[in-house]
Amino acid sequence: MAQGDHIYCSIYNNSKFPYHHGIDCGNDTIIHYQNNYKHGKDGIILWVPMTEFAKHRKIYIKKYDKCDPPIVVFMRAKRRLGEKNYNVFYNNCEHFAHYCKTGKPISLQVDKAKEIIGDNGIAVADGLSKNLINVINSVESSKNYIHKSIEDTLNFWRKKDDDDNDNSFLNLL
Repeated sequence: MAQGDHIYCSIYNNSKFPYHHGIDCGNDTIIHYQNNYKHGKDGIILWVPMTEFAKHRKIYIKKYDKCDPPIVVFMRAKRRLGEKNYNVFYNNCEHFAHYCKTGKPISLQVDKAKEIIGDNGIAVADGLSKNLINVINSVESSKNYIHKSIEDTLNFWRKKDDDDNDNSFLNLL
């Protein structure tokens, strides 16, 4: 592998679809679009060690018939560091890596999905994924609010308890 290579590995530990993509920066580092599905947060373009990108998975190099010189690829990737506009259907890690190589944001994985479910299916799936992220964020926010409310209530009653010796506060529970 060399600086400016478009690399990818299976998201799962098998060598099969779907794949995660990034740009090799040399010195065993990668710039890639990392999404945080687990916490329902937008992805971010990060510069990470190769081991963090690969996570013990086999890495492949995507070959291009025509692409820009490695320094252009690297500079495109570097300019987008910190970007937080991840979208699985319209701006994912493959769009990012392909854009860095050619100047055109293309995802063959999304194109395959479009062949199966069409543009409208992609739009519906995108809407559902955004709604799911909103639900996750709402649940997290509600959980924090409820936790704070319970904590505030308990503190209120603790302060009301003038005599800690009689355990009257504990009797409320």
